[in-house]
Amino acid sequence: MAKNDFSVLEPVAGGIPTITQYIVAPGTTSSINAGEFVIKNVGSGSGNYAKAFTASAATQPVVGTDYIAGFAMSTSTETTTATGVVEVMQFQPGVVYLGNPKTASNFGQGTTPSQSTYNAQVGKRVLIDVTSGVMTVLATDGWSATTGKNGVIVEYIDITQYPGKVAFRLAQGLSYLNQA
Repeated sequence: MAKNDFSVLEPVAGGIPTITQYIVAPGTTSSINAGEFVIKNVGSGSGNYAKAFTASAATQPVVGTDYIAGFAMSTSTETTTATGVVEVMQFQPGVVYLGNPKTASNFGQGTTPSQSTYNAQVGKRVLIDVTSGVMTVLATDGWSATTGKNGVIVEYIDITQYPGKVAFRLAQGLSYLNQA
């Protein structure tokens, strides 16, 4: 997987992030890399190891279905036969992240930059795409009673200061601590 797919643009004001280690299952098909979101479920059992988004994650993260433990600060250390760990900055509502768009022109980026095109995306609830191990931000707003609510919310940036980037927050309902 690509490293540092995402970065923190604006941390939570006055807050020092908590870094926690989570166990990663042995034989994991794709390690978790620094700069990627980490999914985790509560409860016991091997199904609750920390993991990266799946290779076909054009449907993640969805509020009420996917639960994010936080943002990987290290690459996970699992091997094919032994569990490993990953250091994770715990999920913090309000953090603004930067990522690359899946399709630059949807966000007014590329050969003919357009702030107004980018601004039209602000507030949309979108998803993250994983293709060939690279995570990018999609542009389609989505919510339905059947499939749930897309959990990535596009935020404003000045595209001349951050060319080729998309700013976003994660919906608070994605926190794995919200699981009952």
